[in-house]
Amino acid sequence: SNDHDDDETSSSSLHRLVAVFSVCGLLRFYGSAVQKALDKLEEQTTTETKATTDAENPFSTTCDECLTEAADSYIASLRAFGAMLQTHAFASPESEAQLAQRAIVRISEERVASPGFAEDFAGEGKDDMVVSKQLSLPFLVGTMIDAAMPHIKTLDDGAALKSALNVASKCGLKASDSAKWSELILATEKNLVDAFVDAETDEVLQVCGLEGLRSAMRHMSGVYVEGMVMSSHPGLSQRDVEIAMSKFYSSLFSPPIPTFEDTIKDAELRKVARSKTAQRVADVYRELYEVITSERGGYADLAFLGHDPDQVKTLLSL
Repeated sequence: SNDHDDDETSSSSLHRLVAVFSVCGLLRFYGSAVQKALDKLEEQTTTETKATTDAENPFSTTCDECLTEAADSYIASLRAFGAMLQTHAFASPESEAQLAQRAIVRISEERVASPGFAEDFAGEGKDDMVVSKQLSLPFLVGTMIDAAMPHIKTLDDGAALKSALNVASKCGLKASDSAKWSELILATEKNLVDAFVDAETDEVLQVCGLEGLRSAMRHMSGVYVEGMVMSSHPGLSQRDVEIAMSKFYSSLFSPPIPTFEDTIKDAELRKVARSKTAQRVADVYRELYEVITSERGGYADLAFLGHDPDQVKTLLSL
């Protein structure tokens, strides 16, 4: 029940945020309508009476003041929602990135529906330019993505932010503005894929028999002294290496490279992850092969090496 209340809190915060933005749109629309009416009036006024109409119109001034105040309130609410993403996500079925996505989508769609953003207003004053920037799509997207980025833990989070960018682009976000955020999200996704690949490479090496040799070789590197040979080190004897290589070669008929179907939904990223894992395994084999066949190897008979590194790479390539 408490979780439900907290989930309600994030929804009502977002609802209030969208409502404040909606008010900004209406005030912008009213301000524009008043300005147009005053401009029309000015055209009809004679030069003698122009001096009086040149003075600030109180209704127009009030509209501007209300818009500035509403925009400030929206900015404060937007930043507060961003700062509270982790708190909201903790008590919600949605992650920080999914909550940020919801905010971007709701406000972008509200912007399209609002009469206040239906046209670019001509002759905006300096204050209006500030307000325009505050109410712009780049400001919304930038604030929300900046707030969500440190919390991206899964590829689904990256997909949620990419989806939000797509909606914002359909609602008028320029390609030049969305490009930098896309690059940032892609870089984060790449890091996540690399982390999956690291974990799966260890698993594959375990299954196919090379993990024991790799860890023994790492241990040997840590204690290496001039003249030490690999074949005399624990875990790297002629027998150890023959057994491991035999097991590895058997696995090449059906390489145990994971499908990543559970962790990566995007087919293109899955393909990248699989080929990276295969490449890492091939690299470990190459490293072992080169040391075994070098003077440091110290093996009496190398007949157990059935494939050179390039053949293994070809057999593992997907």
